[in-house]
Amino acid sequence: MNNPILLIVLAQMFGTSLWFSTNGVLKQIEQIWSLSTSDLGLLTNSVQFGFIIGTLLFSVTGFADKFKPSRIVMLCCFLGATSNALIVFEEISFTSVIFSRLVVGVALAGIYPIGMKLIISWNPQKAPNTLGLLVGMLVLGSSLPYLIRALGISFDWHYTVIITSGLCYIAGVTIYLMGDGPHLVTYEKPSFRLLDQVSELLGNRKYIASAVGYFGHMWELYAFWTCVPILIAISVSQHEIDKQEFIISLLSFLIIGIGFISCVLGGILAKPFGSSRVASLSLALSLSICLIYPLLGNLSFFLDLFLLMLWGFFVISDSPQFSAISASVCPKHLVGTALTTQNCVGFSISMITIFLTTHFHESLGLYFVWILLPGPILGLIFFSSQFGFFKQTTV
Repeated sequence: MNNPILLIVLAQMFGTSLWFSTNGVLKQIEQIWSLSTSDLGLLTNSVQFGFIIGTLLFSVTGFADKFKPSRIVMLCCFLGATSNALIVFEEISFTSVIFSRLVVGVALAGIYPIGMKLIISWNPQKAPNTLGLLVGMLVLGSSLPYLIRALGISFDWHYTVIITSGLCYIAGVTIYLMGDGPHLVTYEKPSFRLLDQVSELLGNRKYIASAVGYFGHMWELYAFWTCVPILIAISVSQHEIDKQEFIISLLSFLIIGIGFISCVLGGILAKPFGSSRVASLSLALSLSICLIYPLLGNLSFFLDLFLLMLWGFFVISDSPQFSAISASVCPKHLVGTALTTQNCVGFSISMITIFLTTHFHESLGLYFVWILLPGPILGLIFFSSQFGFFKQTTV
């Protein structure tokens, strides 16, 4: 991996740290603003809503392809870092806190998917590897709050927020200085006509197949991550494991965090075996574990742990490969729009399954995880219609 790509990946890690800046200090924030459980949920979901709004705006305006990605990422880093830092002022209302986190989500829409386009512009041939590393970093960030909770580490929440904002400012400057890659293609027409671009993407069967595969993956991914602590809690309670709070937090970190390894490994394996084969196999194995878990769950604590570790490994390894495939098969002047649209729909879908699984987990028992099955099944069917089952396709 050459140095520009490595620097961009590190900058992306700094920039996306905004996503998790409040996750490890929720208890302190809860005390400051006297928040209820629903308030905490709103605080977390506001970033997701903002991300969906941001990706939608980038898609319908065409900004993702009209302007240089390095400039977009830089400006969004500055916007996100500033909005993130505002919550250190305890005098502001909780409504203002929610709004600031919403703006952070909008900014992340210009950091994460546009950052994918930026990385691809440096070396399209290495997209499966570089996107695997990028998504892996995001996975690691998602799991770290659980490790912090397990170890009982306490940070002053003010410093945590300020440091993440500082890292994001550094990311913006780094991206600006690096600039865009030599393979960047921008939309050169004077006006961006949404209907023309939508019809161009919808008419591309390979892009649609890859996007639907990604949507099926997203139907499962975030709901699974949300339910990991629930599934572990059920298992430790059933088998009367001691130190339950510590075990739940530590195993949640391991089960989610193992996705970092699978994303990086998937990127490496994509070169000899093809991105479509890695994506298909990952989705099929994740689907299979989802199917059998309620049937074998609670037979043994270590069997539960083994299955959940496997599930955590395969549930994310297809994500960077779907993005790499979509970027490779869509029109080169619409890579940014294609990726932001894919992210917008995917994250919107994930909010539906998060609601369904958390709402029905008590009434359905372990069988509630079967709510996640339709996404991977349909995703695999649509994806295979253009790429075949486990057929090698090199990006």
